[in-house]
Amino acid sequence: MSSRHTFVGQRPVRKVLLYSHDTYGLGHIRRNLAIAQHLLAIRPNLQVVLASGSAMGSRFDLPRGVSLVGLPPVVKAGPDTYRPLDSRLTLGLVRRARTAVITDAVQRLRPDVMLVDHAPAGMGGELREVFQALAPSARSTRLVLGLRDVLDEPETVARTWADEGIYDLLDDVYDEIYVYGQREMFDVGAAYRLSPEAAARLRYTGYIDRSRLARETAGVGPREPFLLATAGGGGDGAEVLTAALEVGARLRLETLIVTGPLMDPSHRAALDARAAGTPGARVVSFHPAMGALMRAASVVVTMGGYNSMAEAAASGTPTIVVPRTWPRREQMIRAELFAARGLVDIVAQGPGLADRLSAAVSGLLRSDDGARFRRELNLGGLDELARFLLRTAVERAPEQLEVQAAA
Repeated sequence: MSSRHTFVGQRPVRKVLLYSHDTYGLGHIRRNLAIAQHLLAIRPNLQVVLASGSAMGSRFDLPRGVSLVGLPPVVKAGPDTYRPLDSRLTLGLVRRARTAVITDAVQRLRPDVMLVDHAPAGMGGELREVFQALAPSARSTRLVLGLRDVLDEPETVARTWADEGIYDLLDDVYDEIYVYGQREMFDVGAAYRLSPEAAARLRYTGYIDRSRLARETAGVGPREPFLLATAGGGGDGAEVLTAALEVGARLRLETLIVTGPLMDPSHRAALDARAAGTPGARVVSFHPAMGALMRAASVVVTMGGYNSMAEAAASGTPTIVVPRTWPRREQMIRAELFAARGLVDIVAQGPGLADRLSAAVSGLLRSDDGARFRRELNLGGLDELARFLLRTAVERAPEQLEVQAAA
């Protein structure tokens, strides 16, 4: 791999490219849209381009000033394995097409900053050729990696990164690494065995709370005390939401289920049918102000995705997390970190979920210890990230810009 870049000058940041691989759920694109919106609120004359592989990308209301470059979508088939959403195509063809689209966007935009979300080499290594293209065509682009607070079990991440040559990218390609979390919650540098050189370029922004960007909405939920259950994009949330609906019926609580747009139609139909026979229950695919909805609820039931957890913590509403443990244990690890600080309670998935969840919800509603859910969490990630990204861009010495692709 190449040696570290040599900086020879500075200039204002005017163009930002956000890369979001988006192979599962909606968490990545939602987080990147929040980042884009916040950057433009601070500096309206920015040019912001989001390259996203989300099949739902065109259904989002883009913040004014954001251009969306769609990548041919793929879906996760297992840990670090993918397949094209269009079954007529091969993964190799889709990967080459995605790389070509990203490379073209980079060469046309020549961004001052390229922020890569979550996947250092991109889906299936698609960014390695992009990094090569950056060398001759965009000498001033600052390459930044943005990571969630938790990726997976440390041993799993370390093994995968070693096998895929990710440590070389962190050492030799990325100028900065930002973690959307707190070191005292989870030390990414130590847990994932970053080299001293990479760790020296690691910064913690605090958690990114998307709810602060949404306009406050009056009357966002039922007027009576209610249970809110949400499962992010909804691709794997049917078990949790079905149990939450049962809990609401047992406890005679108004219940609002937000499925997310990715729920399997048969699972959604089953939820709708059950809700139709449950007094006070309602099922919707989407709500435009989840943060306000969480604040209005009496109790929140959610899975352990990054965005949902940050919004729940910001709301201060008593929250029960029912995290998934496959294909990654990321949600369970995050839930345990939050629970250890009194921010959430945990109920594990599995047999008897409705019974165990009912007991947990009932206990929270009887408790007068709701204040424990208001313990402080650093939710200033958007401000800190913007401060990092929008400081002056850098000019690199041309001889330092060759980036080798891993075999």
